[in-house]
Amino acid sequence: MAEVKHAGEHLLRRFAVRNGAADNDDLPEGMVREHQSNAQAFALTLICKDQRRRPTLPWAMYAGHEWTDDGDMERIVAFFGERGCVIKGFRFQMLDREMSMGKRASIREHTKAQVESMLGGEGDEPIIVSIEVFPETQELMAMLKGENDDDKHHHAGRAKGR
Repeated sequence: MAEVKHAGEHLLRRFAVRNGAADNDDLPEGMVREHQSNAQAFALTLICKDQRRRPTLPWAMYAGHEWTDDGDMERIVAFFGERGCVIKGFRFQMLDREMSMGKRASIREHTKAQVESMLGGEGDEPIIVSIEVFPETQELMAMLKGENDDDKHHHAGRAKGR
């Protein structure tokens, strides 16, 4: 049976010292946590203001996006298989780059107070005013169950022989 070996704390400390970190009792966060910027994200989770809706769109089904500026607000329209999302806000340069590379793990919709505060400050962090996902979860579930009579032959629910 193969023996599994894990890097010991002393080994991590050795690399931390080599990379300029001080040799103290606490390891730098970067030595024990994976940074998303170094890894391909598995899915994009959209976190809505109410914290209850969190649609997740798999990067494996990513079909592209379009970034437009509507004058007062920017918009990104992205497609993931049969689903799509519209993200509205400001400062989308970094968001556009991360989505193009599939490295964004989540996008959080900001409250009105957060948007006003962030607009007053400087920086390049995207400001998300609204997120819409199509089709919505309830509509998607109805289609999968075959409860949508408008669709005669495109969804799994129709394969039941109804």
